[in-house]
Amino acid sequence: MKTILITGATDGIGKALAQNYHKQDERLVLIGRRPLAQLNDPIFTPNTYCQADLNLPDCADRITSFLTQHNIDSIDIAIQNAGVGYYGPIAEQSSDSIQNTLTVNLIAPLKLSQALYLHLKKTQGKLVFIGSIAHALPAPDYAVYAASKTAINAFAQNLRIEWQNEIAVQTIHPGPTRTGMHKKIGMDQKQTDWTKFPAPEIVAQQIIRIIKSKHPVSTIGTGNAIATFAGKYMAGTIDTLMRMGRK
Repeated sequence: MKTILITGATDGIGKALAQNYHKQDERLVLIGRRPLAQLNDPIFTPNTYCQADLNLPDCADRITSFLTQHNIDSIDIAIQNAGVGYYGPIAEQSSDSIQNTLTVNLIAPLKLSQALYLHLKKTQGKLVFIGSIAHALPAPDYAVYAASKTAINAFAQNLRIEWQNEIAVQTIHPGPTRTGMHKKIGMDQKQTDWTKFPAPEIVAQQIIRIIKSKHPVSTIGTGNAIATFAGKYMAGTIDTLMRMGRK
């Protein structure tokens, strides 16, 4: 039985990952900011669920305290999945929304990676970051989110070298997924046909398959992989096409 920690576990991809690993009888440590009383799925119990808001400075301490209280001194896989974003022009975003995005998507994962180092080292485990294809592509009206994902991708790249032979570090980049996140952040649901994007359950299954591999960086979906390649190696062309599309 493996011990698997998942942040952002109460919704979307994180919850789908938790449900999949629960079926495999793995030991779960599930992190979310909602009170346990609001969670109806039986995978969430006092022994598996740690309420911790990644937007607060004590989030890593709360999580490590939970591990200590439950005699968990080692972790096989830690999946840093939690993420937030705000939709709209950067000139119109509040300083709070910018700070929130950077804290949850970047600062908290950095702190938690440091806090979980010894737990993962004990098993020569794996630290997984759920990124986004936005790290490699223009994302107008989503600029702060894209910046946070670009930064976490760079952090993981450096961590792979620092922690080589101790802890495997993996980054997995999904594309748009049919979750409630887009509605929460204020995107116009009429602008995009979200039914054409994969459900979180499908994406979670692909993530689990990739975690079993040794690939340090993976992009989910052939179309997303092609777009990411183009974003990296044909940046000028992609920028021009994006500007034309916004006229």
